[in-house]
Amino acid sequence: MVTNRSIGFQSLLVCLQLALVTLSYWGWLALWEPSLFQDRTGEEKYLLYNEFLLIGVLFGARGKRQTQGPHHEFVDAIRRSWRQALLGLFAVFALVIALQDTFVSRSFLLSYVPWMGLTLLFSNYLGPVWLGRWAFAGVREERVVLAGTAEQALKIQPWLERKRLIGLNPIGVVCPNGEGKANGKVKNGAIRVLGSLDQMDQIFKQEAITQLIVLDLSLGPERLRNLTQLCEEASVRILAVDGLDSYFNHTTMIFEDDGVRLIALREEPLESPTNRMIKRMVDLLVAAPIVFLVLPIITVFVWVIQRAQSPGPIIFRQARIGMRGETFEMWKYRTMHMNHGNEAKQATQADNRIFPAGRWMRKLSIDELPQFINVLKGDMSVVGPRPHMRKHEELWIAAMRKYVIRRYIRPGITGYAQVKGFRGEVRSLADIHNRVERDIHYLENWSLSLDLVIIFQTAKECIFPPKSAY
Repeated sequence: MVTNRSIGFQSLLVCLQLALVTLSYWGWLALWEPSLFQDRTGEEKYLLYNEFLLIGVLFGARGKRQTQGPHHEFVDAIRRSWRQALLGLFAVFALVIALQDTFVSRSFLLSYVPWMGLTLLFSNYLGPVWLGRWAFAGVREERVVLAGTAEQALKIQPWLERKRLIGLNPIGVVCPNGEGKANGKVKNGAIRVLGSLDQMDQIFKQEAITQLIVLDLSLGPERLRNLTQLCEEASVRILAVDGLDSYFNHTTMIFEDDGVRLIALREEPLESPTNRMIKRMVDLLVAAPIVFLVLPIITVFVWVIQRAQSPGPIIFRQARIGMRGETFEMWKYRTMHMNHGNEAKQATQADNRIFPAGRWMRKLSIDELPQFINVLKGDMSVVGPRPHMRKHEELWIAAMRKYVIRRYIRPGITGYAQVKGFRGEVRSLADIHNRVERDIHYLENWSLSLDLVIIFQTAKECIFPPKSAY
């Protein structure tokens, strides 16, 4: 019910906004060029520009709430209006350029910008309030009572305040045993405590309740069944807040598959074979040209450097941990002297094991190029969590249990953590936490566009290396 109200309200709001922008557009045109409406020449072109303006405004209407504080609604309205105005003007001037139109008045289009901005700000800031009062007044208002503790009611209060726009009017909270009642209000005076769950039937009648929201699913099956039956008999809608996160100590998601409702801890886009195929195609399109066209030339160049400064094998092979914890042999150009001692020791900024040209190769990430062979073999992907040695993984798993979640997908030459500045030597537990959190974010939010952004950002950092590169 709440979702339907929200979607319907947003649809009405967009329609209202488009209508107001259209009225302001033609109203300003009537003031700016009144002769246009006398001979009625060129109206079709202005109508076409109006349509493109509305398309830009419509695309700019999408966006999430970003700000906090006492004036966040006004700030959000300004940001949304600014975004819509820019996209609307972009659509209009793109059409002007495409048609090479000299008929439409540029002065009108430019002079309309402030008027359009005011119209959008009005519709984004005051429009929702007035539309909400019109759409959800009278019998459409929902008088809401909460079932749970006072503390749970306070946590959900900001959401309830936002939902006043769609007619949800919180009356108070009913506690399991009526606890927290002090002069009919919670301590901060924000939400009334109406009584105990045993008094729910009486509270429904006294307060003319039309909506019950259950905040605490731990009330037990028997009590929840009784509340459901009571709501059905009293013609009261019932909703329940999903509190599964507290049981799992992790954010959860609920989905249905073949008639069975399931709970998962995270979304995994790469579990889709279609997405995996897309990612593999990107891997091959990026890796094949590098392996067959770039590597032969670079390998000769690296061989010459190594022969001059540190003779030995061109390629350095090392066992790393890949998807599902399987071991694979990762390839790199050798940048350290031979027989340097502990192979598991991390490279540091002033590491004397690295020969001079090797330091330069590491800074520009040239030493990583042979890993594109690993990509072709299927051991790695272009983008993914960086693979580590088993010895390091054992240490880091002990420090952060969910480290192993990275193993759900193939490791990568570059990754979300690396382009966010977390690369190089691991100096503290905070470094591990930051990298793992971003690797998991990538796993949960993979998309083709995200991969492309990471690839382009990595290419940029290879040309202009950050300070953390060494």
